[in-house]
Formats: sequence, C-alpha cells, structure tokens
Amino acid sequence: MAHIIFQNLDCEDFSVKQDLLAIYKWKPSSAGKVTKSNITKQGSISSQRKANYKKPSETERKGLVTSRVGQGYYRQQIIEKWDGKCAILKTDVVPILIASHIVPWSECNDSQRLDVENGILLSPLYDALFDKHLISFDASGRIIMSNTITAENLERLGLSADSKIQITQGMLPYSRKHRESVE
Repeated sequence: MAHIIFQNLDCEDFSVKQDLLAIYKWKPSSAGKVTKSNITKQGSISSQRKANYKKPSETERKGLVTSRVGQGYYRQQIIEKWDGKCAILKTDVVPILIASHIVPWSECNDSQRLDVENGILLSPLYDALFDKHLISFDASGRIIMSNTITAENLERLGLSADSKIQITQGMLPYSRKHRESVE
C-alpha cells in the first residue's frame, strides 16, 4: 500500500476543527509505515525554494472561476518582509494579518501583482480602511486619514494621527498611487 503526503507550502492552515487537525497531522509512522519526505519547515520558504521559484508568466487563468496564481507565495514573502508584524500596530498574530496589495490586484500588471514592494502586512481593521482608501501613507510613512472619517469615528476606531510605517524606496510609486485615491 502506498501513502501520499500533501503539504501546502504556500499557506498555513490554522483550523481548529479537531477531526481535520487529526487528518492534517497524520503521518505514515502512525500506521507503521515510513516516508522519505524531507519537508521539515512549515510556514517558511526555504532558500532552495526561493532560488527555484519561477514566477508564472501570467498571474490569472480563466476557468469556471478566476484563480489568483502565486498568492500563497506572495503572502509568505510579505510576512517575511514585515517580520510577521502589522506594519502599523506591530502585532504579530500572523493568522489574522492580511498581506494587502498597495495598488489593488485589479489595477496591476502581472509583475506588479507579485512585487513584494507592492505589499503591506496589516491587521484586519487597518487592512479594511486601507483597502477602502480611507487611510494611506505619505512618502515618509506617516498615516493620512480620509476626511470622510469623523473625529468621533477616529476615536472609536483607535486611529492615531501619529501612526507611521516604514516605507521602502520600492514602495514609493505604489504608495503614491494609493494616496491619490484617498478622499
């Protein structure tokens, strides 16, 4: 009898369902079998995999649905770039952090869609505000807030005008474009 082990190297599954966890954690050794798998590091991209990774020539393909190709790898690169922390809050609860595109996927070419400089790691609240162009960042990384958010809501959301992120040179053209759409 043959056993096949599947491991998704592009994303982590933080499932809390015990039945699924038992399946995910099953190994041939639990049935008295052995495997020659050398996969040991979950949740990280090895230097060998990085060296061998070939960006897809197209980042979308048509089928019954449109699939975003390369997203799992992109997320892992964004997590690494931001040291697994929200760019604003510095929280490191990786399962909830969102690898967000600065210039939206729908407005990018294939190269820009997978460019790590077009990415920012944000907590869900900040990601939602950023995605809706209610916040952005100036060239020095200082937060810019939309005039459509009232002072009362700024306080309720816990938004601070002193918030700042680290902007790299590569991020500047993307952040400039994002900033243009903040009201």
